[in-house]
Amino acid sequence: SKAYVPDACPFPQDDEFDGVKPETVFMFPGQGARVIGMGADVAKEVPAAAELYKKAAEILGYDLLAIEDKAQLDKTDVSQPAIFVASMAAVEKLRAESPELVDKANMAMGLSLGEYTALCFAGAISFEDGVKITKARGEAMQAAAEQESSGMVSIIGLDKDACEKVCTAATE
Repeated sequence: SKAYVPDACPFPQDDEFDGVKPETVFMFPGQGARVIGMGADVAKEVPAAAELYKKAAEILGYDLLAIEDKAQLDKTDVSQPAIFVASMAAVEKLRAESPELVDKANMAMGLSLGEYTALCFAGAISFEDGVKITKARGEAMQAAAEQESSGMVSIIGLDKDACEKVCTAATE
């Protein structure tokens, strides 16, 4: 039997982007802080942003701007599409105010959930697919969270030994 050796790797190589110089970079947030009504002002001011919320409502089956219960918004299956849409609406606000800034962007990145927003901004996925993906991702993560009791904290400024003690105490 022969070993398969491809002529050219189909995946990006480490040096593929060596010549790219980040000039205008858009960075998108992950699932973090959220507030009731986020995006509502932008949707009122910017017709393109309002259209995004309308499209999202058709896909999700509910209006993100109509959510009035913080506990509902805090659920991962709701917050993920909400943050995705709010981020894309913010892009539309910036595009309305300074289209040249949006056009200058030559790089996009995101933290966790924000990766999907970056992909949408870059044109790698459609807005509609972004809503569908973040909806499915949020539903899966919400189901996993409900399956097991868990939590997360950030510890800043403690050394490894102190962190281990805190983690051990929390586990007990």
